[in-house]
Amino acid sequence: AKLEIVDSTGAAWKDSIGTVWVHSSAIFKNTGSVPVDIGETQMNFKGQDDSILGTANMIYSVPSVVLPGETAYISETTILEGVAPEDYKETTYNYGYEETSAKPNLLEISGEKGTKGDEWTPYKVTGVVKNTTKELQDDIRIAAALFDSEGKLLGVLNGSVDVGVASGSEAGFELTYPDLPAGVADKVSTIDVKAYAWTW
Repeated sequence: AKLEIVDSTGAAWKDSIGTVWVHSSAIFKNTGSVPVDIGETQMNFKGQDDSILGTANMIYSVPSVVLPGETAYISETTILEGVAPEDYKETTYNYGYEETSAKPNLLEISGEKGTKGDEWTPYKVTGVVKNTTKELQDDIRIAAALFDSEGKLLGVLNGSVDVGVASGSEAGFELTYPDLPAGVADKVSTIDVKAYAWTW
């Protein structure tokens, strides 16, 4: 079992009322030879002097089970207290994983589309998710990774479909969370959306 972060991004900014925010997102890749189940991730927001400006805990990837050679996305945006945006240097990630026999429960995505918005919702991803399993799914989790023209990760939006979706049926989705740094929307060239059915 082996899991690595193959790309990540992070940026801090100040909003119109002076609140400092930080967005971090990353791509996990299963570089081992067996399926892995990714546990919760902790993000550590480090300052220019390598001090810890803040942390974010209990962040879960989409999907949670990753087959060899496949990827998963995580993201979070949170407030940093008592610092300036330029104090932020980078985000480090503490995560656990283990070998599993569980299935990823990936679902089919179609019609995905990215749209630039306004100051409050800078970027939106919409599309349709299809329940390709044989059971009703009442907790479908979705993540959309945003990439620039060179394939570099810019950020990740995530969300869920909270209504039950019967086997073979479809549901629309709209992802606008979490907040993204200013300027990201102008750089988005491609998007990649993953969805899976979460179960205990």
